[in-house]
Amino acid sequence: MEIKYLKQMHNANIGDVKTVTPFEANILIKTGVAKPHKPTRKKDNETQPSAE
Repeated sequence: MEIKYLKQMHNANIGDVKTVTPFEANILIKTGVAKPHKPTRKKDNETQPSAE
């Protein structure tokens, strides 16, 4: 599971995204250290250059 850190930790800075086990993620989320991270997908028209 991917999480985004909200606080400075010994192995991560604020804003870092890391993959951890669901057990670890649950603990970090419940203690307010991290939040679940869901990658955003760009729309198809944003990833392709315009054809002019």
